[in-house]
Parts: sequence; structure tokens; C-alpha cells
Amino acid sequence: MLLELVLSSAFVCVIRAVIIDREFLSNEYEVIKHAIESYLVFAKREILKHGGVNVQYYSWTTINIKKDVTAIFSIASCPDTWRLFRQARDANLLHMAISESDCPRLPPDEAITVPLITRGEELPQLLLDLRTRQTYNWNSAFILYDDTLSRDQVTRVVKSITAQYSNLRVNAAAISFVKLETRLPMDEIRRQVKEILSSVSIKTVGGNFLAIIGYELVELLMEYAKMFGLVNTRTQWLYIISNTHFRHKDINRFRQLLSEGDNIAFLYNNTVNNDTCTGGIQCHCEEILSGFTRALDEAILFEWETSSQVSDEEWEAIRPSKLDRRNSLLQGIKTFLLQRGQCDNCTSWLMKTGDTWGREYQQNGTDSGGLISVGNWRPSDGPSMSDELFPHIVHGFRKRNLPIVTFHNPPWQIIRSNESGAVSEYAGVIFELIKELSKNLNFTYTVELAKIGQEFSANLTKNEAQVVTNFIPDSILDMIRNKSVAFGACAFTVTEESKRLINFTSPISTQTYTFLVSRPRELSRALLFMSPFTGDTWLCLSASIVSMGPILYYIHKYSPVYEYKGLSKRGLSSVQNCIWYMYGALLQQGGMHLPQADSARIIVGAWWLVVLVLATTYCGNLVAFLTFPKIDIPITTIDELLAHSGTVTWSMPKGSYLERTLKYTTEPRFRYLFDKKVEVGNFKNMIEDIENGKHVHIDWKIKLQYIMKQQYLDSDRCDLALGLDEFLNEQLAMVVSQDTPYLEIINDEIKKLHQVGLIQKWLTDYLPKKDRCWKNNRHIVEVNNHTVNMDDMQGSFFVLFLGFLLSFFITIGEKLWHKYVTKKKMKIIQPFTT
Repeated sequence: MLLELVLSSAFVCVIRAVIIDREFLSNEYEVIKHAIESYLVFAKREILKHGGVNVQYYSWTTINIKKDVTAIFSIASCPDTWRLFRQARDANLLHMAISESDCPRLPPDEAITVPLITRGEELPQLLLDLRTRQTYNWNSAFILYDDTLSRDQVTRVVKSITAQYSNLRVNAAAISFVKLETRLPMDEIRRQVKEILSSVSIKTVGGNFLAIIGYELVELLMEYAKMFGLVNTRTQWLYIISNTHFRHKDINRFRQLLSEGDNIAFLYNNTVNNDTCTGGIQCHCEEILSGFTRALDEAILFEWETSSQVSDEEWEAIRPSKLDRRNSLLQGIKTFLLQRGQCDNCTSWLMKTGDTWGREYQQNGTDSGGLISVGNWRPSDGPSMSDELFPHIVHGFRKRNLPIVTFHNPPWQIIRSNESGAVSEYAGVIFELIKELSKNLNFTYTVELAKIGQEFSANLTKNEAQVVTNFIPDSILDMIRNKSVAFGACAFTVTEESKRLINFTSPISTQTYTFLVSRPRELSRALLFMSPFTGDTWLCLSASIVSMGPILYYIHKYSPVYEYKGLSKRGLSSVQNCIWYMYGALLQQGGMHLPQADSARIIVGAWWLVVLVLATTYCGNLVAFLTFPKIDIPITTIDELLAHSGTVTWSMPKGSYLERTLKYTTEPRFRYLFDKKVEVGNFKNMIEDIENGKHVHIDWKIKLQYIMKQQYLDSDRCDLALGLDEFLNEQLAMVVSQDTPYLEIINDEIKKLHQVGLIQKWLTDYLPKKDRCWKNNRHIVEVNNHTVNMDDMQGSFFVLFLGFLLSFFITIGEKLWHKYVTKKKMKIIQPFTT
């Protein structure tokens, strides 16, 4: 049927096309056409009071839709219906269609589709409607069915689930189809169900399960599915129960079989079987046409009243477009069918689903969860959903409030309080992670602060308590095991012993151990001028000066050149003068007298060459020592620490993972590290001992960074440094109960956060900020653009002072010697001569 609405301020005419495919209806064609014609005459006279309708009839589907058409009403096969819809969509026309069963409905926001369904055979159409509406979106499924699904319907059900519809963006799905024989004794049925489900692997068939079974087998199948681990937060179970009706549908009895974290939905028959039920193609035709004419009359009246209140120019500007009219008429027809539709309404199916996530953590009793109604299905308008079929797959925890427990432990958990002592903020790496989890999994949370130090729960043995309390406080462990909290929002060390009592999430971070030592200090530069040469070199140089003086003297003295040439031997005529000459040459000062003999000159020349090499080497090395200050020998590795065991002590946190690991290690050096550790008494005294180079503390690198930062803030000095060795990786994770169903989805979220780098970013944000000590964290001393200062030159002044002091004492000695000699001469009687 083709309809087009042409509105002016005073006249309304509707053109509608009725397309009745003769081949599709066959023998019913004349009857249906006559019924439609008769009803339209009635509708024009009794319903449509404010306009006119022009109807054009077609008995085939291969037509071109005219531009002046507003709506079409078609009765045709599924392919022809969709072809007509595509033409109508391009022209913004309203399309009302009646088609064959197992045909995907036209988009509900653009058209109305009513498939012709035989009562009792609606299951294929139902599954197809749910799939095309994206109520469930499965790429694969494991289907288990029994005799409630007839042989003729099996093929149709398979097609409904696996067929691909590009127009609706529905991809093909892979299925595994298994039949359950129910015409057997109950023991045989149990054995058969057990055998089937025990062979199912979620990795192979996927996590989507469709059970088309009788009401009496649902409980049995649910029990065995749980037994073989086929029900969890990832899997989806849809139970379709066709042998129920409006008087026999106690679906709530299955509520007690729902467990925390399940995704289970029930689709069950609610059909009413009595003589008052109406249906059939003629009923649907009259009902759709009635809804259309009523909606059309209301639209015409509304537009007429609106146009009468404005001018013609204003009306042309604000009048509804063709698309607006289509949407208005479509909404009017849907409202009519929902409120007053009677055709095939006795056939209906209801949908309920389990609301289970987070249910066991609700302590106030107001949110008990269980089964909730999420929608229904009728042949006339298809599925009508009030919620998601699997709400937890789409909406996670559905804003449920989950209690969590924590305590202050920077940088993982940081609890800030206001002036009155009340908690004002929860921060740290763990709470950044919790915020992301709450957003991605759709839950809120309430934080409980752990009371650290309470006695361990009485339901644990003494040995168990000893294992866990080294890492997890008793109160937190007790709350996790009793499920008074959903999980522990704390970073705990992952150990195999602890896994006997609780479970850990995927590691949030991996911490390494290193040690805190005193930063190597720069050595005294008072004797810097001595540094270019070693002691052996200085000794050899002194011996050379002392020995070269006498050698020069004897060669000079016994050379016959002076005798046969009559030259004087002044200047180098004593050993003392020769030694001073060699010393002056060493300082590149030379001397007043040079030997005349070639033999002596060769000795002096060789000495000058030696002096040249020595002076050049000394000057170059002295510049290097001025530029690169000499520091104390640092302790940077475990081996170096053990090598200083005679002068340095070390400690580690008592009861830590490090201490337990080193206690049972077989590696000699780590065993020695454990055996020689000392207990730390006062923390402040320990830091002082580290600064003085007497002690070394071994702990997490991140904790040592906090200690370094605090020491810098307190003293404004960089007296501490970290070792280069990082050893013994220790994994940190949050804790949950052993039987929690949410561990896998939490781990998946943590994995995603690791992949995008968010956890590493949070850790960096909460670590101590870089300061001037950070650059020197690896025992590096700045040497760029070093200016020579008094510390560098003090040795030169010490030499000058030493020379002055030595000269002063020698002068005094010379005075005393002169006085002694003079006095001695006075005592001797000298002969008188004239």
C-alpha cells in the first residue's frame, strides 16, 4: 500500500500503495485483497476524519516507487520485502510489511515488520529477532537441545543462529550442535548430560551456551555445568524452555542455583491457549492499517492546527519534512499496537536473567540479587527489552557498591586525613588502579581501614598464621576469607605459602632489592701535587737526583780536560753543588756553571731529556687530577659489600620476603649475607651510621628512595646513595578470596593497564621527585667546568710553608754552628807573628 501526505493550510491528501504479492499469497490473494479494500473503506469513513486517502494497489513487487508516495504496505516474501524497504528508505517512506516467518525484521526505527508465524513454531523467529536486535552477540555457540525442539525446527534454528545479514551488521556464527536424548530413564539422562558436558572445553567451543531443553531438565543441566567449570564470569548461558505456559512457569525456583558471578538467562514460553486468541494474516492487516489511519489522522490534525496559527511563509519554514512525518507515523503505529494490539498476543515469551555480580558482598540486605525480568517477545512487535539479556556482560557490576579494605603504605596506598582526623583522600598506585577497575567494571566502593596488629582469626591453625602474617596483616586476611570485603586494596608480596589461604591478582609491580650506602666522599686534596706520581716513582726520582749529583761530580773532577787546557773547575767542584745543579735542572731552572768536559756534558744532556719527560708527564697528570677529583672507594655491588665485611655491617627488614629467601638459599654469598646481618635498633641511628660509612641497609629500591628523599629534606645534603646491584625480584599484587569468580576479569583489566603503561606512570608519579641528589645517585661526581679552588692548591702552600720552615731551622743551625766555631777559635792560642 502506497501513501503520500500532501499538506496545505486547508487540504490534506494521502497517497498510499498496497503491494500484495500474488505469488506469495497464492490462493489467499483475492481474499486478502478484498479484506484490505473493505477495511480501508471503513477506515476512511470512520477513522480518518481530517483528510483523504488515495490508494493504489499492486499485485507484484517489481515496481518503481513514485515520488509523491508517503508510505507503502506490503505482503511479500522476505527478499522482496527487503528490496522494497531499501527503495522506501532512500525516499524516506514509511514501510509497513507482513512477511514470511524466519525473516529478519526491518529496522524497528524505520519500519514495521510482522512475520507470519504458526503458533508453537515461533522459536526460530524468536532467536533470529534477538540476534538481529543485538540482544546477544555471539560469534560461536555450543547448542544443547532435547526433544522439545522438533526435527523440522532444528534446521530453522541453526539458520537463525548462523546466517549472516550484512544489512543488519550481523555476522555468521560457528556452532556446535548436540542433541540430548530424553526418552530414557533419569539415571541414563544424568549419565548422558555428564558425559556431554565433561567433554566440552571452553577454549574449543567458546563461552556461549544455548540450552533448548524442557523445564524438568534445567536444574540438572545447571548443576553439571557448574560441576565442570562451564559457568563463570566469561561464559553466557541461555536456557530456552518451550514446554511452559502462563500457568506453569515457576522460573524463580532456579534462583537458588545461581552463584556469584554467573551469567545465566532464561527465555521461557508464556503462551495462553484459549478460544479467545485471534491471529492470522487478515487480523494483522486490519490492525496495522487501523494503527496507521489513526496515527495519520492525529498527524493531520496536529499539522492543521499548527498551520492555522502561523502565516503561510512561517509554515513553509517550520513544516515537518518527509522524514519527520515518517517517524511521527511510525511512533503512532507502534503505540497503537503496544496498547491495543490483539493479533497473536496470546503467543508470548518472557525473559529473565540472573543479577548475581557482587550480590554476596551486600551486607545491608537491600540488594539480594537473583532473577530479574528483562523483556518479552511477541510475534507482532518482536522483542521488547527493559534491560540487557546478560546485564553483567554489558554493565559489569551494575553500580553495586563493593567493600574493600586497605591501610596506609606509600606509595601503594596513601591515606590522607584532614585537621579533624577524618580520612579526606585515598591515593597511591593501588587506588589509581581501583578507580580504573571501578570505571571499567562499573562498580562503586566503600573503603574500610584495616586494624593492623589484631590477633589472627581463630579458624586458622597456628602454622598457617605464621606463614601469612609475615606479609598480610591478620585482620585483612580474616576479612578476605570471610568475604566481608570484595578484595584487599593493598600491595602484598606474592608467595606460594600465602596462596594456600587466599588468592592474588596479576602482579601490579615487581620490586627489586638493593642497598643504601654512604655516598663516597671526595678525598683530601692537600697532597694533590703528589698524586701524578706514585710513591715508587717519587722514590726513584729522589734517588736519581741524589745519585746523579755524585756521578756528575766524579766525572767532572777526574776529567783531564781541565788540566791540559788549563781551565778552572769552579762551580761544580763539590758534590753538594752537583746535587743542587741536578735539582735545579729538574725544576727546569738550569745552573750558573756548565761543565767544560764533553763527558760531563753528555751526563747533563741525558739528565735534561729525563727532566723533559718527567716534567711533561707530571704537568699532564696534574691537570687531570685537578679536573677529576679523587673519591673514596665506593661499595656498589654485593661482592664489594662482602669484601668490606670487616669494616661495614648490614641489615635488612625483619620478617621480609628477602630475609625468608636468603635464609633458605644455597648460594654461598647470599647465605653469608644472611648470616652476618645485624638487627636494627633505632632507625635514626641507623641512618647516621650509613652516612658515616659504617653500615649498609638492604631493602626495596623504592623504599630506599623514600629514605634518601627524607634525608635530603632533613639535612639538605646528598650523603646517601644506592648500590648498583639489583637482585631478588619480588612481585606485588592485590588479594582476593580463593573462590572469587572475578579474578580472571580483574587480571584482564590489570593486563590492559600494564599494556598501555598506566601502572608504570602512576608508580612514577608517586615516587619521590627528582632533586639534585638524583643525578649523583650512581656515585657520579660532577666534573664539568671545574674551577681550581683553594682545596686544589693547598698542597702548594704546604710545600712553601715546609720550605720556609726548613730554611728557618737550617738558618738557626747555621747560626749556632757559626757561633760554635767562633767560640772554639777564641779558645785556641794563636802564635804571634810579626
